[in-house]
Amino acid sequence: MVLMNKKTILVFVDWYIPGYKAGGPIKSVYSMVSYLKNEFNFLIITSNTDFNDTEPYANVKSDQWTKQEEGVSVFYASNQFLNKKNIRSLLASLEYDMVYLNSLFSMYFSLVPLLFHKLGIIKTPLILAPRGMLGEGALKLKWKKKKIFLLFFKLIRSHKGITWHATSEQEKKECLKIFGTDILVHVVPNLQYNDEKLLHNTIEKKRGELKLFFLSRVSEKKNILFALKVLMRISLEPVQQLTFDIYGPIENEEYWQECLVLIKKLRSRGIQIEYNGAVKSDQVAAIIEKYHFLFLPTLNENYGHIIVESLFVGRPVIISDQTPWRNLGHHNVGWDINLNNNSKFDAVMQQSLLMSNDVYKKMIADSIQFAKEFCNSEKNAVVMKLMFENTIVHA
Repeated sequence: MVLMNKKTILVFVDWYIPGYKAGGPIKSVYSMVSYLKNEFNFLIITSNTDFNDTEPYANVKSDQWTKQEEGVSVFYASNQFLNKKNIRSLLASLEYDMVYLNSLFSMYFSLVPLLFHKLGIIKTPLILAPRGMLGEGALKLKWKKKKIFLLFFKLIRSHKGITWHATSEQEKKECLKIFGTDILVHVVPNLQYNDEKLLHNTIEKKRGELKLFFLSRVSEKKNILFALKVLMRISLEPVQQLTFDIYGPIENEEYWQECLVLIKKLRSRGIQIEYNGAVKSDQVAAIIEKYHFLFLPTLNENYGHIIVESLFVGRPVIISDQTPWRNLGHHNVGWDINLNNNSKFDAVMQQSLLMSNDVYKKMIADSIQFAKEFCNSEKNAVVMKLMFENTIVHA
């Protein structure tokens, strides 16, 4: 399982391919492995179900190692397997040089490994990527459980003996604010791996016509209820047409019921809204190209894979200012708007609705160029490789 002359990284992640419903966490690890598999061996411990699913993946063997390709093996753990005793036994059977945790608030994929690291059961260096979970907007959700977790985390001083992987300067500030300025934080931007040919098909933009899409988990954090409230304030003239299509798994049924109340009202006012369910990764680009703008007023993103994917396909974005992607208007690729600024959201919607095809075509070209310039995964992969190498050598 371990190749000569290559260090081995043991990864804990709640969901992994062939899963897709969790979105960003899966893409983050898959991209990391895809870019660095020739530099390191990867052993990945994950669950045998997709996000919010109860049935295991078809054609995947549970509770044993599966070699996916040279240097990449995955252990798909069943719910029955996931306990401290079994994880400890599994760790004892492996040889690895470093542990990488792709989450903060997860019992078996972060808390248990952190505890084992603190107790000396895991003797190698450990890197933790909080993945946006320390942002102000994210911490407000289920805040009681998160507060207890963070208090316990600091009580056992687990944050002191590990390396933190922040994907932006903003996330680094969040780590330092919560855990103190004496922790070690590396800033390495996320990697965006596209193994299919990206589409750059154009779409006509008629004045008075606007096609928006939302593609993410349907959850409080992604703030789709806010998006619907923005659309409620739009007054369409008879000749105008507005479409808002929703893609993604429903995380919270009670929250979705609130959304449905507004969706019904919006439909009665002539706005076309459809919910289309979860989308597999290889279908995303083809979906994006059907619309004019991504509309994602999220409460917090440490990266936002769908934002980057939208720009790569040539579709500008309308997002909140709670992501690393800021000053988008300056680059002519969309808008990042403060969530308290309702008038700005309203003005942007009106501007987008009335936008001409010539103006929009320039935004398409600028979006593609922006993505190529500012989302350089080849360059970021080199920085990530150095982070891993330095952590292994100097920890």
